[in-house]
Amino acid sequence: MPVLSEGTGLHETLALLTSQLRPDANHNEEIGFLRDVFSEKGLSHLMKIHERLHQYERQSPTPVLHSAAALSEDVAEELQSGSMSNEERELLQLLSTPHLKAVLIAHDTVAQKNFDPVLPPLPDNFEEDIEEESVKIVRLVKNKEPLGATIRRDEHTGAIIVARIMRGGAADRSGLVHVGDELREVNGIEILHKRPDEISQILAQSQGSIILKIIPGIQEEDRMKESKVFMRALFDYNPSEDKAIPCQEAGLPFKKREILQVVSQDDPTWWQAKRVGDTNLRAGLIPSTQFQERRLAYRRAMGTLQNPKNSKKPV
Repeated sequence: MPVLSEGTGLHETLALLTSQLRPDANHNEEIGFLRDVFSEKGLSHLMKIHERLHQYERQSPTPVLHSAAALSEDVAEELQSGSMSNEERELLQLLSTPHLKAVLIAHDTVAQKNFDPVLPPLPDNFEEDIEEESVKIVRLVKNKEPLGATIRRDEHTGAIIVARIMRGGAADRSGLVHVGDELREVNGIEILHKRPDEISQILAQSQGSIILKIIPGIQEEDRMKESKVFMRALFDYNPSEDKAIPCQEAGLPFKKREILQVVSQDDPTWWQAKRVGDTNLRAGLIPSTQFQERRLAYRRAMGTLQNPKNSKKPV
């Protein structure tokens, strides 16, 4: 067995253990696994970092000063005030490098123990009528993809409510926006008196960072549990040609014989689904089986349906 002294570090211990591994016909696979793990450079680096931090805790060093960055600026100004020698010019150039400035700023932050985040002050035009309500400021980042949420206006209160969260979209991935949340502002724009289509246009045109002011709604338990229902499409579907869909941009086009995974059946009329094998993880809206059958029955009654077999059934 290796001899370990009191000052032996963890990475040195791992090296000694690796050297003590001996071939064993009954445990070749296990020994090979341990040797690979102990010889991993990443593990050795982590052990060294752990030792340095542990050594820092034991020594409990105290900073000489708490304003190294300010002292560096004072020295630079003093050097520039008169004629400089070659050594002074070199020192001024060194103090002016952005990397050294960043190191000194980091030093001052640690020395002053200024780790807690600073919350911004409340805006001057903060609404008094929602002061007692729980207001949440949500910042989302999206590129050219849709936000992944649909909205509606509450018939009784007139509030703009999040009606649907598309699985895999920007809103769903954030985990900060939920069905039933009340939307108050988009990027500082009040939306209480705007139509849902105007708000959708604002959201669609916004790129990069989107800041939402939200009043959280009542969340239902297990509403985000993903469905495992797979269906084979027996007809082609283009949401841009469907006048009944609540949001054509959120629709999922598909072709006949494609396999769809239904990830949400919360809405009895419009389900959320993804194409199996599609690289796009964002779900889209498709008509539910019941709604599609009702539409087909109506078309048959009106004599406008040419192919009565247009439907889709679970696989």
